[in-house]
Amino acid sequence: MTEQITDSQVLTSLLAEENLNGYTIKPWTIKQLLQVMPILDRLAEELGKKEISFESLDRLVEEHGVSVLKDLLQAAMPQLPDFLAISLKKEKAEMEELDLGQALQIGVKVLALNVEHLKNAFNLVLGEAGTLTR
Repeated sequence: MTEQITDSQVLTSLLAEENLNGYTIKPWTIKQLLQVMPILDRLAEELGKKEISFESLDRLVEEHGVSVLKDLLQAAMPQLPDFLAISLKKEKAEMEELDLGQALQIGVKVLALNVEHLKNAFNLVLGEAGTLTR
């Protein structure tokens, strides 16, 4: 059975756009999603090799300290300029010149906003599909 879709989810999904450090973060278009998927696959593969997951990150940092953060940065940094350029519709050269903290902050925000947007969109679609089959 699908979750009940709230008005808040619909509104959040429709109005999902944020400004951070002068950059407008919006939900990915279909084209952007297709372009970032290989980047996310490579990142997940690299993190998997190091046995790092977002769910285990807090525990791993507590157990192993900053070496885990070093592994995370080594996995993420080669992908970050392309990921940001695609997500923000900017030139890769501009993204390569961002301050590291700013780039990471924007990258996390892009990912969080789009994951939430995709979850809400799937809930909306599944809710509509359920209505059609009744």
